[in-house]
Order: sequence, then structure tokens, then C-alpha cells
Amino acid sequence: MRLIGTHARVRALVSGVGLVLASWSWSKAAYAAPFELVWSAPAGCPSRDEIMEATRARLGEPRSAATPELLVEGTVSESNEGFSVTLVMNDASGRRIGQRQVRVESRTCKEVEGPTSLVLAMMIAVARPRIEAPASPDDHVETPPSGAAPPEREVARLPPAAAPSRPPAPAPAAEPRPRTHRLLIGAAAVASRGALPTTAGGFAVRAFYSPSSIVLFGLEASAETSGSVRAGAGEVGFSMFGASARVGLSVFSASRFELIPTLGARLAFIHNTPRGFQAVHQQVRPTILAGPGVLVRVEVARSLFVEALPEIEGIFHREGFLIREDGKLYHVHRPSALEGRLSVGVGYEFR
Repeated sequence: MRLIGTHARVRALVSGVGLVLASWSWSKAAYAAPFELVWSAPAGCPSRDEIMEATRARLGEPRSAATPELLVEGTVSESNEGFSVTLVMNDASGRRIGQRQVRVESRTCKEVEGPTSLVLAMMIAVARPRIEAPASPDDHVETPPSGAAPPEREVARLPPAAAPSRPPAPAPAAEPRPRTHRLLIGAAAVASRGALPTTAGGFAVRAFYSPSSIVLFGLEASAETSGSVRAGAGEVGFSMFGASARVGLSVFSASRFELIPTLGARLAFIHNTPRGFQAVHQQVRPTILAGPGVLVRVEVARSLFVEALPEIEGIFHREGFLIREDGKLYHVHRPSALEGRLSVGVGYEFR
């Protein structure tokens, strides 16, 4: 079965079939055969409780404290076209009753809730008469007295395949969630103010890796240069090269938009180039910068993103630059306590 989350006609047709099947079975066994769901899905998908509540709403039934007579295993997997939900239903003895697959073409996993709860309700409606139907008149089975063991004849009528091939499914809390690995690679133009004497410009290349769909770990290399500073009869140019490590958290993700707050630390080297002066100290000074930022990603084509990363960094090692001219010392530049930084570029995502 292939369900498309955005096609209302397909949903309406399947809903109609489900209502016919449900009305036929519910008229025979109301509030019967409570079910249990074992749910395995990536982050961002509906939870087990949400799927069960939506299914009960379609069945028109409240929660039940009775022992489950139907055990359903639901597994969500992600593909290039969207998401696929596999539903496997067993009875209380472990016998396989049915299996269905639901395909949803959507960028967000939340869209699987409606189609999945509809198909699950239909499976329950069809399965109930099979596990609750009374014995056929041809069997001439007498009703055993209260507390008596069931007759051996009824057990013998089960086919050999009825024996469970495995023990009942574990509790839902024990089911691990599958992880989605991602690799984000990007290049960006950079503008900053604070570490160098004037507004600096340059470029950066970065990569983020995610062992799941929430936490990301990244590395970045960058180079920036600013305008020259005049002092006396000469001038001094400044540039900065650095590498940083970052960790991010994907707090919001829509169909074509993602928001990732980040926290990073950068080791950089400021290089000065005096012209007409003599530098008092070495021309390269190390510095350390660290602070938060927010990576904003907007998808413009399949797996291709426009990215912006504004940041505020504290500068924790701020040596001043001095030069000497005609025996006099001149203070040229000392980094500020804070730096504002903005990088804008493009990125590509591998899954």
C-alpha cells in the first residue's frame, strides 16, 4: 500500500474502505481485542503513544486495561522518497496475523501519523473477527464448565505454523531508535569585527557530522584579512588564520529549513606585516576565541542548502602589537574582548 501524505483523494478513498471494514467488525465485537504497539522510529517521528491514541480515535475506543490480544510491531525507516512504515501484527500466542507497509512521501516524519493510524485501525478491525469468531456448528464443540481446561480438540485445530517462532515482543521502552547519519559540508564568505583592527573579510570551509539527527560535531578552517593601519610614515597590515571545533544541536527542522545552535572554540594566529616600521615582537601572535552561534540552513535544491552562521566570540588571549620608528614605540593594535562574526555560503548534505 502506498500512501502519499499530501494527496487528499487517496486518503479519502482509504478512509472509506477503513470505515466499511471497521463498521462490519465493530458491530460484532465492540471494545474487544485490545492491542499493544512496539514502536521504533527516528527522532522527529510521532511517538508510540501518539500512534496508539490516533488509532484508538479512529476505532472510537477508549484506553483499555485488559490484557492485549493483538501485538503490533511498527518500524519507521527513511528513504530518499520519504518514509516507510512496516506494521507486523501477531495474536497473543505469537501467531502472525498480517503485515502491511505504508509509504509516505514527505520531508517530515510527523506526516506518517495519519496514514499509519488509519492502516493500523483497518488491520485491527479485520483481525478481530478472526480471533473472536465462535466455533463452527459442524465442530459440535461443547462449552466447557467454568474453570475447566479448554478441550484438546480446539487446540488441535490450529495449523502447525501457529507455533510462535519467537517469544513475545519486549516492552516498547526497550526498543532502540534507529539513527540517521548525516555529513554536512560547506564553504562560506566570512566578515568579522573585533580581533583585527578593522572589519575583516575572508572565507571558511566547514564540515559537520551527525551520528543521529539531533547532535552534530563540526570542524572549520578559515582565513581573514583586514585593512592596513597607518602609524607615522608607515602602515601595518593584519591577517588571521585559524581552525575551530564546534558542537551543534538541531532544535528545529521543517521540510526545507533547519535551525542549529552551535558552541565553538577557535585557535587562531594573527599575523602583522609592517611596512616602513620595525616590529618590536614576533609578527605572528596566537589567540583563542570561543562562543555561541546559530547555523541557519535553507534547502534550495535536493540536498543543497544556503547557510548562514552568525556568532559572538570572546577573545581570551589579547596581546598588543607594537612597532618602533626612529627609536619610538607605537601601539598599533590590540584585539577587543569580543568579536562579532558572520559567514554566509552554501552547503551540501550527504545521508
